[in-house]
Amino acid sequence: MQNTENKDVSGITLLVAGAVVLSVISFVLVNLGTILLVLLAAAALWLLGVLLRALARSLAERARAWLRGTPQSPARSGAGPGARPAGRAAARSPRKSPRRSSGKSVAKTAEQARRSAVEDMRTAWIRWQLGTLPPQQRRGDASFVAARLAEVPHADWDATRLRRHGQALWCVRDASARTPLHGELEARLDRVAAMISELTDEEFDTHCGQTDEQYLYHPDRAVRAAYLAGGSQAVETIMGTITAVRAQVREDAAARAAADCLARERNAALRALRETRRPARPRDAHAAWEAQAEQIGR
Repeated sequence: MQNTENKDVSGITLLVAGAVVLSVISFVLVNLGTILLVLLAAAALWLLGVLLRALARSLAERARAWLRGTPQSPARSGAGPGARPAGRAAARSPRKSPRRSSGKSVAKTAEQARRSAVEDMRTAWIRWQLGTLPPQQRRGDASFVAARLAEVPHADWDATRLRRHGQALWCVRDASARTPLHGELEARLDRVAAMISELTDEEFDTHCGQTDEQYLYHPDRAVRAAYLAGGSQAVETIMGTITAVRAQVREDAAARAAADCLARERNAALRALRETRRPARPRDAHAAWEAQAEQIGR
């Protein structure tokens, strides 16, 4: 009796298991496409997660290398299918030390600060002498700039006329950068500013020429020193320009005095020549009158 019951239970279990298996197989066969799509989507998500994780690691390593001042090359990281062994790559391509890289960066920034200081000081000096500046004319060719340079300032010009001439040159300063006359125009601006400074009593405040806080308060001491040195260099150039203008004014005055002296001498020579010719005319007329009188008397 008990054996019969065990057999019945085993049979029922087998029937239930077979039914479950058949149900699962039937469900898989009916929804095979959906199941495959789900599996493919899961695989794609897993692959995308792996790629994002690798990319995040690579970006993090590059960021840390950049902060240290030593950019990481592909040969050092070993990325890529054709990457060389670390020992061979290190032997063939020497590594740059962080100090050397940072030193080059500081030197480059210091040179930029020096050039910026020279230009800032010179521009501030020209603005100080010319006063209110007109807006720039963006368009203009070489002939347009040459027309502004055709008028040459003289030593006898006053400050007002010199300022008008300098302001006319300032209008075409940006346009002249695209022409071969840019250097000549910049030299003319320096000369006009120096001539104005010689005619006026206003003193140029050099504080106006060093206002770039990017370099003036730079964290690196070498950059700050380079910016201050550039300003001093520009002031020395300004002083040289003023000295050259003074010498040119003296030469122009000497040439004008020599021309005036020669003109006076030439005028005196012409006057003397006229004086020697005047007495001859009355004598000739008197002689002709006497000859005519003698003919009448006969």
